[in-house]
Amino acid sequence: MQKSRYNAPRITSRPIHPADQAKGDEGERRFKGWLDASRLPHVYLDQTPMSVPDHLRGEIKRPDYVVGVPGVGAVAFDVKVKSLYNGHFIFELDEIRRMRTFARFFHMTVYFACLNPDGSPESYWIRLDQFDNFAAVRRGSSITLKIPADAALSVSMRKSFHAAFLDAVTLA
Repeated sequence: MQKSRYNAPRITSRPIHPADQAKGDEGERRFKGWLDASRLPHVYLDQTPMSVPDHLRGEIKRPDYVVGVPGVGAVAFDVKVKSLYNGHFIFELDEIRRMRTFARFFHMTVYFACLNPDGSPESYWIRLDQFDNFAAVRRGSSITLKIPADAALSVSMRKSFHAAFLDAVTLA
């Protein structure tokens, strides 16, 4: 008898270091401030375990924001404050896998918005499906994916969100 994937053991995320949590919270505040200033409809998705059904805990990752983009529809964004390492952004494979589950269940395009840790208004966006083009690599105890910065969309937060979005997807 084959087990349902819902009965499989749950993958538990490693605890986030407090300094990394603070950095991430600040990035989310910066992104929200940009959305507010751009006067676009958006919702923040609660990241607490109670906001996910029991059978999907450990299987799904919620993005931080769903943004209503005029003429496009709802687009999801997971905000990251990330540094480049040898010209690449590094993501844990499990995070990508769980975000794919969200995108599949909700039929939504998801971007990772990588904000610069120094607070500059320049950022990079990586669409979730771009990770399909890169091989996973073991780094220590983690399996990761690395994406070169030149494969990401360069986005200026000096523009309105709508203008930046349209510029970014026109270039894609």
